[in-house]
Parts: sequence; structure tokens; C-alpha cells
Amino acid sequence: MAFVEIEQKYRLKDPAKVRVFLRDLGAKKVASGLESNEFYDKNDFFKKQKVALRLRRFGYGSATLTLKGPRIRSRFTKRREIEIPLEYATAKELLRFLGCRVRRQYSKKRELYRCGPTIVTVDFLKKFGWFLEIEGRPQAIQGIEKKLGLTGADREERSYLHMLFNWKH
Repeated sequence: MAFVEIEQKYRLKDPAKVRVFLRDLGAKKVASGLESNEFYDKNDFFKKQKVALRLRRFGYGSATLTLKGPRIRSRFTKRREIEIPLEYATAKELLRFLGCRVRRQYSKKRELYRCGPTIVTVDFLKKFGWFLEIEGRPQAIQGIEKKLGLTGADREERSYLHMLFNWKH
């Protein structure tokens, strides 16, 4: 199993156009709703390594604990990523037991689609607007980018954390 995430984020002007495109492509909506993201650290241990430890959940109940490594040089956003699905309350207790504390948190509206092995999300963040993220192989990212008419000017290279808090990881 590869533990490397390759994705690209774009500023999005017309989310309705993307939804129609995804439907026509045969993409399946996997989830939709409010997503909360909490970033943990202990004495800036992760921040100093340019690593992020995130607990994410949709609504209530199950969650995903993710360790994101520093960016790897690439045309797209590329980094090591290890994800573990678990119950939210269990994850919170584990992190608390390890001495980790929430350093940053934010919520966003997210629609998650699966198109074969490619994951596409349509996100909305207050104060920043709509975004599209495509996660998959570089060829798949480029193909969707081209079909949607997205250009380099539409790319957003900053993470949501950096956009919201000017926090580099």
C-alpha cells in the first residue's frame, strides 16, 4: 500500500458546473455535509518537522486520524500521508493521553465524490469561497483539470491551514 497523497486544489467559480461534470463522468457522491478538522501537536513537535496530525470527521461518530508529512517536490501537491479510520471519541482520548492538544481547527462544507480511483471534493470555506480538490494519479488530475477548463491561474497552492491561519506545515 502506498502512503503518498497526490492532489491539486483549485479556486472554483462555478461549483454547479463541476457537479454536472462529475455526474456525467459517472462519479459517485460518497459524502456531503459539514466536515470538522482539528490539528494536534505537543510542544510544536509536529510543526517543527513540517508534519500535520489531523483528526477529521463528517457530522458525528466515526473519524479519520491523518498524519501528513512535509511536501515533496512535484507539479502537484504531494506528501506522505497515513490515515486511520476510528471513532472520534476514541481518537480524542488517545491524543489527550499522548499529551497532544488542538492547535488549530476549522470546519468546511464538503462534497466528496469517487470517480474510479480518483477522489474529487467540492469545498466551501467562509471568507474564501469554493474550491475543488482532485486526488489521484497525475494523469487523472490533468485530465479532469483540462476537461473543466482549469488553468494554472485557478490553482491554489496553499493548504487550508495556511490560508486560514498562515500556518505552514
